[in-house]
Amino acid sequence: MALTQARIRQIEKRVQKKQRQQGKSALVVPPNWADFARMVKIRSGGNVKAFNPYPYQIELVDLMLERSVVVCKSRQLGVSETITCFMLWRACQNPGYLGLVFSKTQTDSSLLARRMKRMIASLGLKTATENLSDIEIQGYGRILFRNSKPDSARGIESVVDVFLDELGFLETGKEVYDALAPAMQMVGDKARVFAVSTPNGKNGFYWELLSNGNGSLDIESICSQASSGEAEAFKYWVDEGGWGKVLIHWRSHPIYGSNPNFLEEVHEKQKLSWATIDQEYNLSFGESESNYFSADIIRKCAVATLAKYDARGLYFVGIDASTTGEDYAVGAVLKLLDKKLSLVQFYRQRRQTSEYHLFNLGRLIEEYHPQVVAIETTGGTGQVWLEALSKVYKNTDFQGIRTTGDSKPEMLDRVKLLLEKGELTYPIDSPLVDELLSFKRKGKKLESPSGKHDDLLMAVAFAVAVAPQKESWFDLSKLR
Repeated sequence: MALTQARIRQIEKRVQKKQRQQGKSALVVPPNWADFARMVKIRSGGNVKAFNPYPYQIELVDLMLERSVVVCKSRQLGVSETITCFMLWRACQNPGYLGLVFSKTQTDSSLLARRMKRMIASLGLKTATENLSDIEIQGYGRILFRNSKPDSARGIESVVDVFLDELGFLETGKEVYDALAPAMQMVGDKARVFAVSTPNGKNGFYWELLSNGNGSLDIESICSQASSGEAEAFKYWVDEGGWGKVLIHWRSHPIYGSNPNFLEEVHEKQKLSWATIDQEYNLSFGESESNYFSADIIRKCAVATLAKYDARGLYFVGIDASTTGEDYAVGAVLKLLDKKLSLVQFYRQRRQTSEYHLFNLGRLIEEYHPQVVAIETTGGTGQVWLEALSKVYKNTDFQGIRTTGDSKPEMLDRVKLLLEKGELTYPIDSPLVDELLSFKRKGKKLESPSGKHDDLLMAVAFAVAVAPQKESWFDLSKLR
């Protein structure tokens, strides 16, 4: 018996009612993201309005559909809003979708999650819980919001999209990315990573992602040209590794870009320094004020190679002691030759016994015959090691080094001076490069950020401290 149109409508209403009872919505998801975005309500300019994306936002999403992207952007361009809306669209298309958003802190993560929940509510959809770290849309996909701790990325099932928000400011960005790799591998070519940030100096995982693999294209030159108006304000290309690279300057914004006094108004209203404005709006990668060592100088000095004993040089060893904790036990061997110091060998291990460390440090001493071995003795372990090694190597000069609030800056200042003069070099693939890049000045303190290490740097500083001052380098025979 054929169904009448009235009967068909009755069946459709019954199905829709059952779906609503099960927490499902009769939402029709457009196949085009821009059309979906216009269905969503967001807060903008103090009001709640439909998300009507600008051309640069639509173009960004088109690129994100094709490949993973690294985005360098000015502030206040709605890029985070665009990507979270994109992930919501993907979640509404696929009930099996899992997206992951990483922010610097849990507070930052919660702010993005609240934006997402407002979008969801504006579509008439519901979430399974009120949890801001795990938003599961009833009848659709799921999006997790996490802080930047590497452990936050572990144990997560197959992830389709990963949004690394303000990656340039995530000190543990590389660790988070590495921890995510297994979850993304299960998805294969469909997996996407969106690494987004305003500039924060020329160091860290974000800078590496953005600046590597670009052939003849220079990031800083492109950013400078966009800021001066000499080049397009929205630029993208595909790098040698298949990642999309995207630069979005504030001039891309139809409203901001039409205001010739935009930056002056930002300066007056927000009371920001022009240095900060250059970084956050004009895509300037000038050195962060908190970075202790210059990234350009660090790369310039990364030219040495690990090498065996050379009778022409003089050797100095610095030792930073540690045993079973998270810190590394390190022995750094510096060679002095032709008025320059170079890192030619190092020992760097952790979670081992003192006997294991002392055995391997002893091998360095035997191979390189150092003039002086400097060991930090501030902690008890270093003093024990100094006494143990000096008993075995009686013909070697051992010196204890104590690090204090005054002595540590002095030692690091000497390292910094040698780097600036090009008189201290090291291999580009040594852990020292990362330690130099991540080392910070926080107020009066000099230290590595949480999750980073400075053990090799300090061992080098100890060796530098006992090496002869430059004025005596001209007559090395006095030291033999």
